[in-house]
Parts: sequence; structure tokens; C-alpha cells
Amino acid sequence: MRLSQLLPRPPILTSSGNDVWEFLCTHVSGLDPDHRLRQSVRQVTRSGGAPRLGTMACRVDLLDLCGDGVPPGLILCLDERGMGDGGRFTGATWVTWGLPRPSVNLFLVPLLARVSADMHDSDTHTIEEVLSSNTFVDNNIPMTVTVEDVLTPLSYRIYPDSPLAEIQQLMMRRGVAALPVIGANHELLGIITSADVLAHTLSGRESGSPTGRRAPVARDLMTRSVLCVSEDESLLVASRSMISRGVSMLPVVRDGEIIGFLTRGTVMRAFAEAIVI
Repeated sequence: MRLSQLLPRPPILTSSGNDVWEFLCTHVSGLDPDHRLRQSVRQVTRSGGAPRLGTMACRVDLLDLCGDGVPPGLILCLDERGMGDGGRFTGATWVTWGLPRPSVNLFLVPLLARVSADMHDSDTHTIEEVLSSNTFVDNNIPMTVTVEDVLTPLSYRIYPDSPLAEIQQLMMRRGVAALPVIGANHELLGIITSADVLAHTLSGRESGSPTGRRAPVARDLMTRSVLCVSEDESLLVASRSMISRGVSMLPVVRDGEIIGFLTRGTVMRAFAEAIVI
């Protein structure tokens, strides 16, 4: 969904005080009866829920109303003391509702943080001009987040005869925790994780290194039976698979070829309760 569709009128509310939620509860009655923000505030109030307030960046907060069943929306709620001369931005709270949490945490919040910084640094444009610019309203926020949207692209790979020493060096130099083992036709043969390498290294230290034994290579250490996920799988379904299998990452495949990884860190950011950047 484009941001232009998320901004019902008015796109900016001016509050008086620091408690944005209290302000909304008191003042949304002045909006049109069918205004989406008014509906969402009423719904949250009736349910007894407390909206989550998170800090996105300096001078910028986000109030997430998480209004299920209400069409998504977004408004900039400015404190009347947050407007300097000429409309210069000095502080505000973005109010969002009806958006899935992964969409907010992974896509909307980073975008709003950048836009807020641009608004604060702008000496030539008013807040209204920044919010109506194509660079802002043309941004797309996915309503259903898929694995493709958040995967870590594949940067490094190894082959069945890659020696252990080379694998260790690659992991340490590049800071990666897992490497795919690729066959002659670019098919996925298995995965080697840092845990596999460490277990083998410690085992060799404890038992000694027998003379005459071939140095281990990737095929000796890799896990051959690997749970994979397709790029068009929903993030929620893939996350449940990751949790049920107790794995920290999942290879992402397209037509049998690995294209990246879905990591536990990405999943944690997507479904975090608090939104902090």
C-alpha cells in the first residue's frame, strides 16, 4: 500500500501536551464520524488496550494503535511546541493504526525515521511540503510481508571439497554464521554452520589429531537434510517453521537454488513489541 493511501485527511494533527494518546482520546471527536483514526481510537478505547509508544529517533516517537479490523492509516501528531519558525520540525509523534506489526517494524518505522530527519534538517521546505512530496507518498508499505521482502541475500558459498580451514577463515572474515554447500549445478547440497565448525574443532582438540587422516572438507561436516523456505512464503509461516524446528536461520530457495537466508534476528525485529531504532 502506498503511503498516499495511508494518509487520510487531515494528515497532521496539532496537540497540546506530551501525552499523545490522551490528546487523541479527547480530540478525535472533532474529526468526521467516518474518519479512520476516530474509529480506531474508539476501538482501542473500548477494548481497554494501551497503545505502544516507541522511540524511532531523536525527537520522533511512534504511537502504534494496532487497530485490528480498521483500515490502516498514518498521521503526524505535532505538539504545538514542536513547530519552530516557518514550520521547522523540532519534535512529533507518528500515529499509525491497522498495519501488521512486521510492516510497521521492518518498513514503516525506518522510513518515518528518515523522513523525520529530513523534515528536521530542511530549511527550505515546510512539513506539509515534505509530507506531500513524491519521495514520501510514493513509498510502498507491504501489508503482507513475505520472506523475499526480508531475506539476507546470499553473498558467499562453498563447495563439497572446500577444506575446513578455508571455511573457518571465510566465516571469521565475513562475519557469517552459516554457509551453503553448492553442487556443480548450483543445487543446494547442505549447510555448514559455525556450530558445526566449532564442534568439529573442539572434538579434534580433545581427541588429538591422528596422523595420516585426510583433512576434513565441507562434505564431512555439512548437514544434508536442510529445512528450506520459498521466497514467496509469508514471514509468519516461515517464522513458525523456524521456531518449531529450533533453528536460527532458514535457507531461502528459488527453483531449487539458494538465494539467501532468513535469520532469527530479522524475525525478532519483525514481531518486536517495542519499536526502537
